[in-house]
Amino acid sequence: MKGFCPPIHHRQVPRNIGVISELCYQLELPFLSAKVVTKGVNVAGDGFYKLYTEYFPEAKKLTPKEVFSEELKKIRECTEWYKLVDYLHIDINLPRPISKNDVPPSIRILPMNSREEFPEMSVEDVQKNFFLGKLINSREGFYYFRKTGMNASGGSLVLFQFDNLIIASANLKSIEKYDNPIGGQYFGAYKFDINTVKVFQPITVTELNKIDSSLTRFSQSKQEINISYWPEIDGLVNRKQMTLMAEELPAQVSPKLKEGAKKQVLVNSYERNYKARQICIDHYGCHCSVCGFDFVKFYGDEFEGKIHVHHLKALSEINKEYEVDPINDLRPVCPNCHLALHSKVGDKPYSIEELKEKINKAKSLI
Repeated sequence: MKGFCPPIHHRQVPRNIGVISELCYQLELPFLSAKVVTKGVNVAGDGFYKLYTEYFPEAKKLTPKEVFSEELKKIRECTEWYKLVDYLHIDINLPRPISKNDVPPSIRILPMNSREEFPEMSVEDVQKNFFLGKLINSREGFYYFRKTGMNASGGSLVLFQFDNLIIASANLKSIEKYDNPIGGQYFGAYKFDINTVKVFQPITVTELNKIDSSLTRFSQSKQEINISYWPEIDGLVNRKQMTLMAEELPAQVSPKLKEGAKKQVLVNSYERNYKARQICIDHYGCHCSVCGFDFVKFYGDEFEGKIHVHHLKALSEINKEYEVDPINDLRPVCPNCHLALHSKVGDKPYSIEELKEKINKAKSLI
């Protein structure tokens, strides 16, 4: 099986660590074996320092703790782990060097007419019903425009502006112009690659201004961002992407199970409200309220803002008039704890206190 790693007996660990270290050395990567720590101490054993100084004798001027700390920092900051993945033929999608073929010819901001095209629709409604629904399914990537469209070449990255926020993106395939306007109002259409459609936590002009200082406000004109900022824009979009649980997916994507229909609508309506989510995170911090897990500390700065938000009120208690209170009703939780919270038999999830007790009990048995 591709990427399969057989179980390793604890007595075989030192020998395998040596193999991994040799491989990392050959591929000019940090020693991944620094992540193998002694139970209860959370630092690498004495063998790591001895092994490391065999490869790098100059490191003997540092203490074992200094070597261990520096190597952990190198592991977190390394952007070339794809070399190890490729060598071992492991099927994991890791960041790779950007080639010229990956860079779009331009980055455009496309204002959406909220009053005429999406009357009385929230950001979440537009993301779910239009971008993840209609644009992909019934329209097959066609986005119709009135009067004149923007002048952009195929492959351009388009950022969709709605309600003074960037709420979605897609790669442009082509632009079509019509001699006879459709419905007497649409003079053309943008054709987008439906495989590149993304929705994410809304991006403000302030966030874009930190990347491109010339962009100080949104307007109804079709703005362009200097292509030299593409790596930063791409990174921002990826950080903002939502990690959706199965019950959070729109009807066009999720399995059509009648029993889940009510839960699906309620989760989408309340738990994915971006304003409530952000207020909750601003108040409690971006770490798990159950186990304390912090994505940034564990995986690195590119995981900033990655966290689920859990609704404390049972979905069965929510009705259509309910207005979420971000401070009293929501808590940030990691995906593992989020799944555990919703694993209780019955309508109500586990409480955060119940799950904390289970964790403490499990720790006491170790």
